[in-house]
Amino acid sequence: MALRADSNGIDASLYRKTGSWSTVLADASLGTTAAQEAADQLPAEVAKTLKSQQADARDIAAMTEALTPAEGLRAPVARCVAVHEGQVVLNELIPGLKVEHTSVDVGPFPNFVSLARARGGAFSYLVAEVGRDGGEVHLYNTTSPERVASRGIVGLPEETHVARKVPGEYDQPKNQSAAEEMARRNAEEVAELIREMASETYVRLIVISGDVKSRELVSDLVHTSLKPLVAMLDANNRSGGGDRKAQDAEIRKLVDNVTAMDLQELSDKVAAQNGNSKSHLALGIEQVVQALQQAQAEIVLVSQYQDEHTLRALNAEPWLAAEDDPNHAEAVIGQWPAPEVLLRATALTDATIRYVPDGLLPDGVGIAALLRWPRNAG
Repeated sequence: MALRADSNGIDASLYRKTGSWSTVLADASLGTTAAQEAADQLPAEVAKTLKSQQADARDIAAMTEALTPAEGLRAPVARCVAVHEGQVVLNELIPGLKVEHTSVDVGPFPNFVSLARARGGAFSYLVAEVGRDGGEVHLYNTTSPERVASRGIVGLPEETHVARKVPGEYDQPKNQSAAEEMARRNAEEVAELIREMASETYVRLIVISGDVKSRELVSDLVHTSLKPLVAMLDANNRSGGGDRKAQDAEIRKLVDNVTAMDLQELSDKVAAQNGNSKSHLALGIEQVVQALQQAQAEIVLVSQYQDEHTLRALNAEPWLAAEDDPNHAEAVIGQWPAPEVLLRATALTDATIRYVPDGLLPDGVGIAALLRWPRNAG
């Protein structure tokens, strides 16, 4: 994965690899005859372009193999592939991204700008579907509607639903107590499964659905540190009578609410610094470049992509420089569009990058950075 999990950043280790990179961003949608024909022709066309850019023969071969058309993907969807010294380092689909023209880059570092723009602010979340006899916990990421992983706890229905097996026995305190105890043990196991999956993958939301008693029981047993992430969903698909589309729509609302709160938090931080002599805020590309050069930027915020600017990439700290900067001449490896150089420097200085709605940043600027220490610090 090029994107470091849930950091909204890029894995800096990829940028530290020396040697040549080949990166391709292409349309990956199928469903029509024209789309299928384009997908079939893509590997040969990309190979031709890579050859014209003097890409390594090993990279051309690896890229051609990696671009084998996927099946069953609905438009719009893009594919980002990065190859380094004959090895496919990244091969990911980006649902929702429409690519009009295939982009092919060959150079000393990969071009992950489109991937970062599509996945900035992405996060993982859990959906637990519970019942008296156990439940399933599904892991999702906002980058795709597909499940990332699923695990389940299966109790013994004959023990938790005694009333259905032995009519007239369920009202006996002993049998009812045993059934309730079994349901509680199952809920404890589901709650523990939620804790395990949440610890393995940093999550921002935990949705619990199922019959009222079961979801309340599981919610009560969820680890204290995770309780602020829990959202209850009034749906019960485990019984087979739920409306899956309606449930998915409600989950999307919950996910969108987390994203909205995240953006609001960023907006509040920017506003607070903007009214505080901008001490922890860099505004405009010049100040952001200076902050990145000092590894001072913590979060780079981009509302306008800065495509009109060009920056120099360096092979060592401070990793980037302005186009007219007379310093660091011995470290310059070339000039590229600002978005590529900014993204690389953000990763190499262990900062994160967020692409935010236009209007979130003050003074009409298109790029800013929240800083680790004040700009006027010595």
